[in-house]
Amino acid sequence: MAVSPDFPHGDKVLLADVDESDALQLSSFLELNGFTVRRGGDLDEALLAFSNLTPGIVLVDANLPAKSWLVLIQSIRKYEVEKDSDYRSIILVTAARYTTELHQKAIKAGAHDVIGKPIDQQALLKKIAEHTALY
Repeated sequence: MAVSPDFPHGDKVLLADVDESDALQLSSFLELNGFTVRRGGDLDEALLAFSNLTPGIVLVDANLPAKSWLVLIQSIRKYEVEKDSDYRSIILVTAARYTTELHQKAIKAGAHDVIGKPIDQQALLKKIAEHTALY
């Protein structure tokens, strides 16, 4: 995937996912498609990975413990404002718990989109391309 100079770090992905198997499968797929991926299995790991990687894309699992997905999204948006940094494309990933309320909460917190599991990998690549093309 070509990275636009208007969207720096667009080839770097933070994957915040508690499911080891899902995370490994998705990481492998993204890496095969030219992305650098770092994973955080909980809020603290995800925030550390975020600070070390400077990702352009953040995939956040709605199953992070204690609704920390919401805190993670809000923390990233707060960081961007405080540091006057580049804007990230954030996509919330959810399993069977997808609801309109969850979608609205995610968008209000600062996510761009919500996708379901199991992830259609080609559709995910298309969403990433759409979101990174906006910047």
